[in-house]
Amino acid sequence: MSTPDSLLKKENTKSVESISKVQLIIVVSDVGDIQYVSSTCEALLGYARADLINTRLENWINSEDLYLIESLIYQPSHQTHCYFRMKRKDGTLVWMEAVLSEVKSSTGEEKEIVLMLSRTSDYQNSTIQDRGTSIAMPTSQRRKNEDLQIDEDYSAYDLIEYLPNGVFIFVDGIIKYVNEAGTSMLGACHKEQILETSVYEYIEENYHEIVEKRIKSVQQGYRVGQMEQRWKRFDGRAIDVEITSNHTTFKGKPASFVMLVDISHRKSFHKILQNSRERFRKLVQNSIDTIGVICEEKWTFINESGLKMLEVDNYGEIFGKSIYDNLPKEDFEKIWQEVHEQHNGMKLPTFEQEWKTMKGNAIHTELVGIPTTYLGKDAMQVIIRDITERKQAEALMLQSEKLTVAGQLAAGIAHEIRNPLTAIKGFFKLLEREMEEKKEYFHIIESELSRIELILSELLLLAKPHQVYVHPVSVHSLLKDVTTLLETQAIMNNVWFDLKLKAKTPTIKCDENQMKQVFINLIKNGIEAMPSGGTIYIDTEDAGDEVVVTFRDEGTGISEDIIKRLGEPFFTTKTTGTGLGLMITFNIIKNHHGTVNVTSEVNEGTQIEVRFQKA
Repeated sequence: MSTPDSLLKKENTKSVESISKVQLIIVVSDVGDIQYVSSTCEALLGYARADLINTRLENWINSEDLYLIESLIYQPSHQTHCYFRMKRKDGTLVWMEAVLSEVKSSTGEEKEIVLMLSRTSDYQNSTIQDRGTSIAMPTSQRRKNEDLQIDEDYSAYDLIEYLPNGVFIFVDGIIKYVNEAGTSMLGACHKEQILETSVYEYIEENYHEIVEKRIKSVQQGYRVGQMEQRWKRFDGRAIDVEITSNHTTFKGKPASFVMLVDISHRKSFHKILQNSRERFRKLVQNSIDTIGVICEEKWTFINESGLKMLEVDNYGEIFGKSIYDNLPKEDFEKIWQEVHEQHNGMKLPTFEQEWKTMKGNAIHTELVGIPTTYLGKDAMQVIIRDITERKQAEALMLQSEKLTVAGQLAAGIAHEIRNPLTAIKGFFKLLEREMEEKKEYFHIIESELSRIELILSELLLLAKPHQVYVHPVSVHSLLKDVTTLLETQAIMNNVWFDLKLKAKTPTIKCDENQMKQVFINLIKNGIEAMPSGGTIYIDTEDAGDEVVVTFRDEGTGISEDIIKRLGEPFFTTKTTGTGLGLMITFNIIKNHHGTVNVTSEVNEGTQIEVRFQKA
């Protein structure tokens, strides 16, 4: 039996001999693209070097031998030698022996495979069996295997018997030998349970055909590649094994010398890892928050929630697009700098940021940035939560709080005024009886006192809406009454009314006094918006089951920012105003299930459109 030192010496001698007879050198990338070909290419294959460079290695190898290249280059293993046939320019095939070595870049991220090829004619059979079964083996190698008689070399027997991996010898598919590890691997109590049984009893049925071909090929002296199979134990449990087969003889008969490595734990780990990756992928894709990766100021990843948030129809519309389409440059640079300056262990900062969708809409978000890498480059992973609705709710809450304060203030003011007003009215009645000659003055004073009471009642609406009398009323009649009432004030301010009452069915259900107050407030605002005079256009028209009333002035106009705040209590552009008039107006319209739309252009005028359901 050969010693380890002698085996090592022989292997080194073999490597030196292989290198010394190299006739062709090919360098390929880790994906199989040919990067370099030596100048001997034309003499050996008939092709010029330029014919092979930047092409796929598989294009120049016999299709029946491609599985060898796939297993050695695309799925690297410990094996560094292989045999395959290459295509010559004249259409013939030439057997090549290849010695492979791997060269990695300094970063370890890129690698190249160097193939040192030498032509060999040491084959008795150039026929390749089915992929994964066998390949012709040189007669010199086969003779070395035939020299090994496992049943005659007892030192080798002892070594094999106590190997940690399972070892079997098959003759025509019948197990003639199994070591201790193989017995334990199959869950047998003793070897006799396994010996003289068919190997097919332990192999899953879908592997039977390829195993049969491998056994025949090995017993005929052919070399077969390493492969994975699934075997069944005596307890019924399946195990994944990695199997290597070589030719030997058993009691003078051709046999297969088979080594099994239990890779169940490795497969289980890979499955756990794959499941973990799948769970992570589902977690990211189904997150209600946007998760994305930004590298070199471009989107390189975004999940489904991100597509919806940014109003994108498909991934192609955003992948590779500039982040500046959605975020101001100065904001992004600030976020990037703060995220990448964070030290390990520090809490990640949260940013409130306004984004722009692909359709131009603005959204408010909270953002957490995490420094990461993408293809070796600095990148940032972002987790974004859309808080637009929360912001709107906060604004409504603030508005509600202002209304509450306004209501409490209005209630206090109204009650404080109403108490002395009651006393004044009482004493006024007493004086009226004693001064008959001035009766016309008393009538005017009483009318104005009633007017003050009405205003106080409306002010109390802010605190506690009182019972209203809702009944069908003509909008046209209300508008005529209001314009008649305000006509004197309008003339004094050089303002004219232009009424175009075109609605054919102008009747709505409302409280008449409240609706008059609405129209008075809107028209008075129009008069005050035209200090130099002008015309207020008042139109009505039908819009299906709604009546549309439009007030348009020729005043100074209102900016977009101010329009958004109209109706807020205590917000006003007037020097002596309180901001309560429009708030009361909008509330009355809302309580009557109406809607208001304000549009304006600076120095052009303002238009207010009010819609009510027809009675």
